[in-house]
Parts: sequence; structure tokens; C-alpha cells
Amino acid sequence: MKRIITVLSLAAFGLGACEKVDKLTQFTVTDRTELKIEAGAATLLPYDLYTPPVYSEASRELTFNNTKAEMLESVKLQEFRMVITQPFGRSWDFLKDIEVFIDADQLPETKIAFETDITDQINAILLLKTADVQLTDYLKKGTYIIKTRLTTDKLITDDLDVSITTKFAVDAKVLGL
Repeated sequence: MKRIITVLSLAAFGLGACEKVDKLTQFTVTDRTELKIEAGAATLLPYDLYTPPVYSEASRELTFNNTKAEMLESVKLQEFRMVITQPFGRSWDFLKDIEVFIDADQLPETKIAFETDITDQINAILLLKTADVQLTDYLKKGTYIIKTRLTTDKLITDDLDVSITTKFAVDAKVLGL
């Protein structure tokens, strides 16, 4: 009986230790970029806009977390936030639908975030639904491009500057563990 209790205790301790080690290998990579939406954009017709190349913070975070790109096990988009920074106080009331894609050299374009039937009551901050897709290869590249496909239901009368923040949940093997 003592052996069974000892074995069960050691197994429970081992599982708890594994969970703690897993937490040490998980972290968040936050990248930021800008997008310009020009006045006069067509209404009710989807059109694409591209960000400049995004130089991911992944390599810095990997170094900080004592790992490297080839040790990445899983990367998923946790949050995709868009904020209209200029003109101040402008809302997303012109937007009907949005789809967001990630693209990197020699990798397929992949849908990562979206929102449909956007209401006029939304303010300057737009938090999109994220797609459950694996993005490890995109962060390993170090540089990627964000493509947005917008459909508007109102004419845009001013140029809009938009700040984009992406947060990726990363799980990696840590060197030495």
C-alpha cells in the first residue's frame, strides 16, 4: 500500500513539475505596425491594403526567453487590435466587414483575423476575432506583411492612420530544459 501511495505521489509531483516547465516555455510576442486608409475608398466593394514589412519582435523575445527560432513549437494569434490614431476621435462606423491575412516570403497567405457586420456604434478601437491557425513558420521568417481586406458601407472622407497591434501566444523549447 505504501508503494502505491509513493508511486502516486511521485506521479502527481511529476505532472505538476511538467506544467511549471511548460509555463516557462510560453510567452507573448507583441508586434506593431501602421496602416493608412485613404479617403474616397469605394463603398460596398472589398479592397486590399498592405502594411509595410513588419519586423517581428520574435527574435528579441526568443533571446530573452533563452530559446531560438528553430525551437518554436507553436505560435497562434492571441489578439489583433486596430486603432484609428488620426484623425483623433474618428470611429470605425464606415466599416462593414474586415478580413486580415499574414504573408511572408515563400509561405502561403493565411487568414488570421476577421469581423463581419460591424455596427456603427464601434469607437476608434477595433478588436478582431482571431483565426485558430498555426503561425510558427511566419514568425520564424522574422519579417511578414499584414494584408487587410476591407468592405465599407460609407464613403471615407478623410485619410485615416491606423495603428495595428498583434499579440502572438508562443510555446517554445527552452535551451537547457
